[in-house]
Amino acid sequence: MDRRGVWVMPTEDDEVLAREMLQIGRRALRFEEYVLRRAWGVYYAVWALFFSVLFIIPSVIGLVAPSLTDSPYPYFLGYGVAGGLAGWATYLNFEKVYRTIRLRRALFGGTQARRSLKIGGWILIGVSNFLLFLVPYYLLGFKGLSVGYLGLLYVGVWIYTALRRTFTDFPLEGVLAIASFASSCLLSIYSILEGDYLITETSWLLTILVWVFCAFYALYHAPEMLVYDDE
Repeated sequence: MDRRGVWVMPTEDDEVLAREMLQIGRRALRFEEYVLRRAWGVYYAVWALFFSVLFIIPSVIGLVAPSLTDSPYPYFLGYGVAGGLAGWATYLNFEKVYRTIRLRRALFGGTQARRSLKIGGWILIGVSNFLLFLVPYYLLGFKGLSVGYLGLLYVGVWIYTALRRTFTDFPLEGVLAIASFASSCLLSIYSILEGDYLITETSWLLTILVWVFCAFYALYHAPEMLVYDDE
């Protein structure tokens, strides 16, 4: 429609320009999915390492301070420090991706990306997770840890929501990561309430293996995001 309100048939040049703009938009989206899938691969690797460290901390405490092995607080301190480092690595990982996407959009146009969470939000989540285990343990004893694992189920919901908003097609490694994590949380609750702690250890060992696979799978298949269907 021109300025006089009269409909004007699009020219061949207009159609070519429209196709080119559509291709540019698709390529920008694929690039963002590429860097984000790599970031998620790093995320799975970082937290697989964290899960592994949880098995090592009791042995470290036994070697460094044998007199403290009967106290729960050195364990909470060790788990808290390890979780804090993993959370910090996660923040730096996604912050780097955010800067990359923002720079590309500034150079080639597009709405600026927004941080889903600032550093204060990440700290708040980390402290909340820590207290989710510490406070119930202080009030209810060992069985209170089941409350912490119940609260951790929201992490699976967060991962699902973030992946759904990020990728056009939900990635396979996301399904595996969510399923294994949620299963370990539920099995840990059952294990604590029933007193069969071998179930907890076995389930988290399997989750570590699954998340390591997810990390390699995401990093290996990330370049496929750069294959454009319009070429």
